[in-house]
Amino acid sequence: MKVVIPAAGEGKRLRPYTLWEPKPMLFVAGNTILGHIFSMLEGIEIDEYRMVVNPASKMPEMLEQAYPGKRFSFWVQDSPMGLGHAILQGLSGLADEPVLVLLSDTIIPFDLREALSILGSDEGFLIAKEVDDPRSFGVIEKKGNYVSNLIEKPKEPKSRLAICGIYYLASVKRLRKAVEQLIDKNIRTSGEYQLTDALSILIDEGEKLRTVEVETWIDCGTPSALVQANRILLEGNSRIVPVDGSLIKPPCWIADNVIIENSIIGPYVSIDSDAVVTDSILSDCIINRNAEVRGVVLKESIVGFEGVLKREGLSTDVGPYSRLENL
Repeated sequence: MKVVIPAAGEGKRLRPYTLWEPKPMLFVAGNTILGHIFSMLEGIEIDEYRMVVNPASKMPEMLEQAYPGKRFSFWVQDSPMGLGHAILQGLSGLADEPVLVLLSDTIIPFDLREALSILGSDEGFLIAKEVDDPRSFGVIEKKGNYVSNLIEKPKEPKSRLAICGIYYLASVKRLRKAVEQLIDKNIRTSGEYQLTDALSILIDEGEKLRTVEVETWIDCGTPSALVQANRILLEGNSRIVPVDGSLIKPPCWIADNVIIENSIIGPYVSIDSDAVVTDSILSDCIINRNAEVRGVVLKESIVGFEGVLKREGLSTDVGPYSRLENL
């Protein structure tokens, strides 16, 4: 199976963290966002991960170093022209075969084998979740077992099933043709070529798409969403190391080579390698590698890699997109 992962966005909503690292490589709950996505596919034979990146992306070297056992190829989206356009780049050169599309900032625990088992010949699926207010989402309408319509942010939704961001299509050829039709006819939504519009073309032409409904849909697109993702993921991925003189309140994820002294850590704290935390109280936090946190009380916060936070009188460098509150 080929997997296409569009990751060409600049991650502007996650600045300053994405000024130095691509959004899919941000640390959360003991892994990168992308690492959690890969874990959903464990046990499935994936012969190629086709990453769609922007021209300035650091993803190629970072991925090949972090995941040496996986086969990556990289496809450049020169300008941000929408998700449909990004996926079209990732389909380049493929034969007419099935393809799995995964968004790079969304973690959705699901069983791929089970999802594939419900499909008949030449069928695909969309991952969906029932939401309280579907007006902010792409909404799925169904007829029997199949998707009959896709509506982007409807004012009066006829369904509460939202599109979550995982798509399995039975035919690369048909998907490519649908996206090319958007571009040829300049069909844009909010100024971009959208995958939802391409899927609507396929449905109108008789494409059989089922839905696979999930309970958990984890968005990682903003700092507050990343903190919430950390909380959800730690419920099933807690890792505690013994720390003398400090209190660790699980669930937490703490790397082996972390220094913690005279502190209360947790619940819902992830601390990456070579970080130092002393004389502090942390809850609902993500502390990245090589960070230094001393003498502070933090809640619902992220400290970026090599960040320094000390309570020794106010002396600080506040860079672009940074935030200091309640000092």
